[in-house]
Amino acid sequence: MRTITDVWKIRLAWAVLGIVAALTCGWAVRNLSAQAPGWPFLGVAAYLAAWIPFLAALAASFWGEGFSRAMAWLGLRFRVLDVLWGIGIGCLVRAVDATVRLTATGETGLVQQPTLSALGSPPAETIAWGIVAPVIIAPILEELYFRGLMQRTLGEALARFGSVARWAAAVVLTSVVFAAVHALLLLATPTEALLTGIATFVFALAAGTTAAVTGRLGGAIVGHVVFNGLGVLLTWPA
Repeated sequence: MRTITDVWKIRLAWAVLGIVAALTCGWAVRNLSAQAPGWPFLGVAAYLAAWIPFLAALAASFWGEGFSRAMAWLGLRFRVLDVLWGIGIGCLVRAVDATVRLTATGETGLVQQPTLSALGSPPAETIAWGIVAPVIIAPILEELYFRGLMQRTLGEALARFGSVARWAAAVVLTSVVFAAVHALLLLATPTEALLTGIATFVFALAAGTTAAVTGRLGGAIVGHVVFNGLGVLLTWPA
């Protein structure tokens, strides 16, 4: 019979493996895009490069436990208040991102927000991959993975510390990983990678704190939708 320690170790191992796999697949798609920039399915491949490893790691982490039980443990619940939390998070961090970029580069940097799967997109974005993927699917999956699987598992791993200390540490550690993965997948100039890392780190801190305080992912998911949605809305071709 598995102990609580065994469970969090297994889940943490799968979470790390999922990130390694997503980075590896993402870089492979990036290399493919450099070799065949006109290939029409690069955008789809870029999303799947991150989604498949994350989904596989989530499934492996809760193998045999049932979907409902897994979603309950991850905190996939919504309340009306989560909408207000999410709107506040999304708008605030989008403003912080624009302010930091304006200060550092003289431009707001309002281009399509590089989520974990935004690299390798074809020149002409379709509605499905330009809106639905970054604004709906990616926020749900990324929040389940980072604020759900990773942050909650780290919270259990740090159980010997006080409640506030362990969850604060879990939020910060998850935020660092979240920002690092975004910056590494972007593979842009050092300045752009740094600015992306700052924005995603600030967002992750806000989303992670909300998830830790409320005990559910509703506010973090709504905030992610608003954050990415504003980036798409403000830069969508006329």
